[in-house]
Amino acid sequence: MSLIPREPYRMFEPFWNEMDRLMRPERETASDRWYRVDIEETQNKVLVTAEIPGIEKAEDLSITLDENRLLIQGEIRKTTFDEEEWVSHHSERYCGKFSRALTLPAMVKTDGAQASYKNGLLKLSFLKDPHPAARRIDVDFH
Repeated sequence: MSLIPREPYRMFEPFWNEMDRLMRPERETASDRWYRVDIEETQNKVLVTAEIPGIEKAEDLSITLDENRLLIQGEIRKTTFDEEEWVSHHSERYCGKFSRALTLPAMVKTDGAQASYKNGLLKLSFLKDPHPAARRIDVDFH
């Protein structure tokens, strides 16, 4: 009697899981796969670091903050050569528009926000808002 159950296809599970992840686009978008993001938190700040290689101009990157919802959008432009008879044989680098929406772990202030982009890394720093403004919502009764 064997102590190990007979499961001949068990060794293929990691392969099937990876194929399932790659073949189901509804689970993650292209931006989720290609642009990795770290969100870190200190007592007073929220720090976001995003790997976004290929941005050449400041106008190709847009950052929007709405309460604790961060939206990073941009466009990576394809570099072309001026030679007339240029033929591409293989291309893996992404070019085009991208968008990434993230939920920050705390409410932050837009005042005092800092952003820098260098060597393909976007670094954002936001001060936490310890007292987010309460909002009153009026109800319209008919």
